[in-house]
Amino acid sequence: MNIFEYGSGGSTFFWASRVKHITSVEHDRSWFEKIKMVLKEKKITNVDYVLSEPSSIPDFGKKQFQIASDYISGDQSYNGKSFETYAKTIDNFPDEMFDLIVVDGRARPSCILHSLKKIKRGGYLVVDNSERKYYLSGFDLSSWGTWIFFGPVPYSYNFSRTSIFQKP
Repeated sequence: MNIFEYGSGGSTFFWASRVKHITSVEHDRSWFEKIKMVLKEKKITNVDYVLSEPSSIPDFGKKQFQIASDYISGDQSYNGKSFETYAKTIDNFPDEMFDLIVVDGRARPSCILHSLKKIKRGGYLVVDNSERKYYLSGFDLSSWGTWIFFGPVPYSYNFSRTSIFQKP
């Protein structure tokens, strides 16, 4: 099983112990270095770990985080930053290569936009925090199998939704 994930952390370690190969892209250099160190310490060798930091864009004020083709994050701490290179990391791979794609990082609509054609038929798209309707509002996934999970967030007093879609 081949997996691609946007956003690294606990899921990276979970999947690494269960699948043949995982490619994980991370936007935050500090977090990237921490995870990279633990991967090395634990001798995990089936993870291709990629750092793709956001870049500055001059026309940020004209962009909307809800629009996939704008490549920006709704998190205000990333105002003025583009996640285009981050979202397009998956474009380095052939179409229908991945059995599972996990979207749990920045600029999620943009990541979904680039992920759909990379999922094998019968493969899965997992979108975390999908209660944020704008993540999926620009996509017609009505023909895909759909599973929705709602529950508490670890180490938090919040609840969240994870949506899983199976490509027909």
